[in-house]
Amino acid sequence: MTIETKRLYIVPSTMKDTADILKILSDEETMKFFVEGTYVQEQVEGILMKNEQKVEHYSIVLKETNKVIGKISFHPWFMKRTYEMGWIMNKDFTNQGYMSEATKAVLKYGFDTLKLHRIIATCQPENIPSKRLCEKLGMRLEGTFRQCIYVKDNEWWDELFYAILSDEYKKEMR
Repeated sequence: MTIETKRLYIVPSTMKDTADILKILSDEETMKFFVEGTYVQEQVEGILMKNEQKVEHYSIVLKETNKVIGKISFHPWFMKRTYEMGWIMNKDFTNQGYMSEATKAVLKYGFDTLKLHRIIATCQPENIPSKRLCEKLGMRLEGTFRQCIYVKDNEWWDELFYAILSDEYKKEMR
């Protein structure tokens, strides 16, 4: 999958993206909603090496600078013709519409090119930017998985489950 939008390229993440992705995944503020916590270089390299075998992670590249400013995961989930999409952005590039632009393009690719039936996304209830993005994408809140993510020291997180169906996407695009 390679997608071009007005301001972005969305391309498979490769080893050359290590430094930019590490900057994102090693930032405590950016990673506060990820149970894994921050990543170190070896972990990022491991993700990118696996990605060369089976692409599930895509770099969001700013055309203007050719810099990786975010990452989208997009991969099969549970049943045929259903994918999960996740995202994370370099905090220096938030609130500029880049993630909306990128995720809308990935939805379009998923429904128009891959002929998917359903695309899902999850986030914690406290992750207001991701909740807003799901809603902006036309996704519906299907439920809350209560205390489904074990963090540590007997602390549990809830997770919101959003989805959009191909028919809903087509209606949204009219």
